[in-house]
Amino acid sequence: MKVELSTNGTSWTDITPLIAWQGLSFSLNSIDSPDAGRDMTGYFHRGMVAIKEKMNVQTVQLTRSQIASLFTFFRLDAFYVRVTPYPQTNAAQIFHVYTNNVKTSYIIHRSSGEDLQSLSFPLIEL
Repeated sequence: MKVELSTNGTSWTDITPLIAWQGLSFSLNSIDSPDAGRDMTGYFHRGMVAIKEKMNVQTVQLTRSQIASLFTFFRLDAFYVRVTPYPQTNAAQIFHVYTNNVKTSYIIHRSSGEDLQSLSFPLIEL
């Protein structure tokens, strides 16, 4: 599997080597209408209006320069992610995504002065 990010949908940055072992998970999130819920008879009204893809990413230990390259994407309102092959279609799939709640963990301080960090972030389809 290959995971790439792009600011414009044409030039891609491969982040696959930065993803930890078992550090990529996919989920489908349904968006229900404001009228969703149960009525007084117990019948459930779903009223689903959309399904959004969400990918959760956990990185390996990264250097400062690797972190900085990822944050060029995270500071944007939205960007693109291409997953090849995408698990549900077994083909390349491109999503327009945003991220939030980027969590950083400091792992270790090397004698060279390089801080190693790990990131955890979602990629949420617009």
